[in-house]
Amino acid sequence: MKIITENAVYVQKNDIAYLHHTDLPIPASIFMKVFGNGIVIINNDNRYDFFKFEDPSEIEFFNGLDWIIDYDSVKDLSDDEIIEMGQSIAQSKNQIAKQFNSMSLKERKKNLDMVTQCELLDFKMYSLRDILLFKQGQLKMTLPNKEKKIQKLMRNIFPKRKN
Repeated sequence: MKIITENAVYVQKNDIAYLHHTDLPIPASIFMKVFGNGIVIINNDNRYDFFKFEDPSEIEFFNGLDWIIDYDSVKDLSDDEIIEMGQSIAQSKNQIAKQFNSMSLKERKKNLDMVTQCELLDFKMYSLRDILLFKQGQLKMTLPNKEKKIQKLMRNIFPKRKN
């Protein structure tokens, strides 16, 4: 999942880990922020934590990855609407798979990117599932956007006292 703000994009570690397993070229600045200090361990304890990227080229890169769910585009959807979205993704995946399976072996070798497309759609469906579980209270994660809004609201309500 990603959350795009005016000056930054927050991307879940889970998505970063999956990005590393695709054939997509990862911009050097993103690679260095994530993997520059050595081995990064992403497990069930931190997979829903977020990395923050502020460089405009990084924001543009993640904005262009439509297989990473943009939280703002789904946060106000009902459970049924999210399920419908998942069904639509599944239909798209099935169409790609059907087309790929109907090809000759030679054509399949030329169109291996279709396999990657299916894998990315699978990942997108799993992300939708996680968002649905989060909205239902069955999955816990901290949204960086929301924390800042709450902090700002609290500062406005309870400003620092001058002594």
